[in-house]
Amino acid sequence: MRAIALLCCAALSLAACSKSPEERAEEAIEQATGHEATVTKNGEQVTVKAEDGSVTISAGDSLKLPATFPKDVFLPKGHTVKSVMETDGAMLVTVEAPGELGAMSADASAAMQRDGWKQMMSMQDAANHMLVYGKDKRSASMSFGAEGEKITLVVQVGEEKQ
Repeated sequence: MRAIALLCCAALSLAACSKSPEERAEEAIEQATGHEATVTKNGEQVTVKAEDGSVTISAGDSLKLPATFPKDVFLPKGHTVKSVMETDGAMLVTVEAPGELGAMSADASAAMQRDGWKQMMSMQDAANHMLVYGKDKRSASMSFGAEGEKITLVVQVGEEKQ
């Protein structure tokens, strides 16, 4: 499904031709995967449906955090939602917030552990931090990137497949 989502984004950005962006995306996905796909666009949201599942991608200036985003997963104060990708059993949310990389990563670590998440991995360099957690049958990964005075945080949450 991730490959389909990436192909959908690329296909939707193609230059104009006689076909709609949705038709071009469907063709690109079908050529790349060999499977039929349906692409629908509704405002800032694009949904791709294929035989192995569906993915919904939202991006724009007026996004809100989905109601299904877990309440026990850290998000920084003052964040702005930049994009949301939802697929069967997983969600990828990108937010931007003011702050300092080390402090935000430390706040995330403390909040996640306080809410019962077990830290599985931590990696960092001068401009990026990554944290991975597990709780019950769920996982959460957080990738922090410094961009000037703002931090971009990509949070991926999902459930283990049975």
